[in-house]
Amino acid sequence: MPRGFILGGFRLPTLGHQHLLDFASGFCGGDLDVMLCTRDEDEIPGEWRLKWLGEHFGDRARIRRFHNDLPEDPTTTPDFWGIWNRAILATLDGQAPDFLFASEPYGKRLADDLKARFIPVDPARDSVAISASRLRVGLAEHWRMLLPSARPYFLKRIAIIGAESTGKTTLARKLAASFHTLHVAEWARTYLENTDPSHYPGEGELAVIAAGQAAAEDALARQANRVLFLDTDHLCTAVWGKVALGRIPPAAEREIARRPYDLRLLLADDVPLVPDILRYGGDRRQLSCEHFVDELTARQLPYTLISGSWAERHAKAITEVERIMAEPHSFQARR
Repeated sequence: MPRGFILGGFRLPTLGHQHLLDFASGFCGGDLDVMLCTRDEDEIPGEWRLKWLGEHFGDRARIRRFHNDLPEDPTTTPDFWGIWNRAILATLDGQAPDFLFASEPYGKRLADDLKARFIPVDPARDSVAISASRLRVGLAEHWRMLLPSARPYFLKRIAIIGAESTGKTTLARKLAASFHTLHVAEWARTYLENTDPSHYPGEGELAVIAAGQAAAEDALARQANRVLFLDTDHLCTAVWGKVALGRIPPAAEREIARRPYDLRLLLADDVPLVPDILRYGGDRRQLSCEHFVDELTARQLPYTLISGSWAERHAKAITEVERIMAEPHSFQARR
């Protein structure tokens, strides 16, 4: 079976890149080397791009990271093509490929120098009408053209927090519907309702709840459309632990530290309490809005207070989310 080769930076991986790698892997029966070029100055770290490509193509190609500071302009470097040909051969352990696949004009020159056959793949962007430059300019518009494994890292995330019975679940569902995306349900409720809802959760249960909430968020982040809403977050677990048990569970503390959000909507407790088997305070809230304000202030975490009637809360939340969505997506992978 012939051996194939692809060279690229994949600086913002797209479905166009997926088409290139799928085509090449199919052409070569999986005997394919991909040389991922990364540099210190790259806006999106090379280790993240390596992870994204490996997740999609690790079983159909050999993804080799080549971290370098080699010249990128052939017009200013006398031995430009020789430098790169030697680097490619070194990366391939001295074995030149049989086929070189590319969507860019430089592919023909590289193939000729390596004595490989050049195989062009959709250079006109006719089959997959997207490029990294177009995606960078309009990430929101072309969200579904971003490589799926990369989407969670550019997703906007909005957490809805507050005391018991302040409308978090209802608001999360309504916002997800309004913005044609998903919401992460409060996993603590899922866990407690399906185990022993009358049992007062201890630190062991809170550690399980923290892990479940994290897993739910990570799973749904892969399916969300540009923004993901969370019905409570790990700050809620921390506040509950602090008030109910006198300490913050370490698992919740770790998750708060590694999960930045674009917006937190804190729902005021100026609405009636609805009875529920999980209301451990009986006919009174265990938590108050002040508990959350104190914790957010101590951690210097920004938030927006949402109060008023149900209709007013929804309208205020929509305004805040639209403001966040109007801001450009960050091209720095967050985690």
